[in-house]
Amino acid sequence: MLDSSYRNRENAIEEVVYDFLKDCDPVEMTQQTTETFLMIGMMPKNVKLKTEEKPFVFQVMEKRVKHCFTFKFTDERALLALSIWAESAGVAITYLWYIQAWCFKNNVKEVDFETLGLRIFPRGIFSEKDLKSVWDNQKVEHKGMESDNLIDYSVAGLSIQFLN
Repeated sequence: MLDSSYRNRENAIEEVVYDFLKDCDPVEMTQQTTETFLMIGMMPKNVKLKTEEKPFVFQVMEKRVKHCFTFKFTDERALLALSIWAESAGVAITYLWYIQAWCFKNNVKEVDFETLGLRIFPRGIFSEKDLKSVWDNQKVEHKGMESDNLIDYSVAGLSIQFLN
């Protein structure tokens, strides 16, 4: 468990989340996930889903990106794809921090479906084992009602944020 000072370190998420995940070997998607991913890719690029059609994880990511990240999704298909990869809000936010760091390091401010699949994750996605490891490793000491998740502290990711 990380000591509570990590919450205020501007490069903590880069070191704990991005640096770990970038060195992990990607895994292939399951057949079902691959089929769903391909179906998403065949949807019109400008598709706009109604709120009731958006999975819970999609809605969490959509709100979090709008308020906490400096890249943006220009294609809802990318969020839909991430929704099938992330089984929980925590995993979804972990993916978003990885994407934020990748975008910052590659000077990419907008992510669409093609960027997600062909540039950010061209060889596969993170394994459940690696996602569990990074989840466990990003836990911080907390007191009272504070979050024990480093990924909930935007200041801990300032080193990988674009300055506006």
